[in-house]
Amino acid sequence: MKRIVPIIISVCILLAGCSVKAYTPELKDFSQNASVEAGDFSYTCEISMAENAVTVTATSTNANGMSIVYNGKSANFKYLDMEYEIVSDKIDDTNPAKAIYEAFAVLKEGFPDNASKTADGFRYDGKTALGSFTLLQRDDYSYKSLQFKDANISMEFE
Repeated sequence: MKRIVPIIISVCILLAGCSVKAYTPELKDFSQNASVEAGDFSYTCEISMAENAVTVTATSTNANGMSIVYNGKSANFKYLDMEYEIVSDKIDDTNPAKAIYEAFAVLKEGFPDNASKTADGFRYDGKTALGSFTLLQRDDYSYKSLQFKDANISMEFE
């Protein structure tokens, strides 16, 4: 009996020091290759975020080399020597650059519905005009995937 009391006290002291750690996204500028699936259509691209803008540059399909730069106000489409700008309210929510920008904007505002630790990184859930999304991030803060469940759009980062 005399040995049980110190053990119980030791366990209580150990558990008293435990706390739930809040995991928040560490969102930095990045550039990663990705495979994108939107319904039955798929392609590969390079996705980057820098200076508060997202750039998606196609690396496969007939659109190889076309890039879309979205900054929250407009999208600039570039292909070969052609360039075209569209204001934000005229851009469909399924546009990949807009979808990524909006997801990261939700996370940057500190407004993830759920942030949790996974076996190999972090998981963030949120909601944009496109619907619910899940962002998976590796322990090294590179991105693993971004999925928009309601829109059937997924991006797998390399």
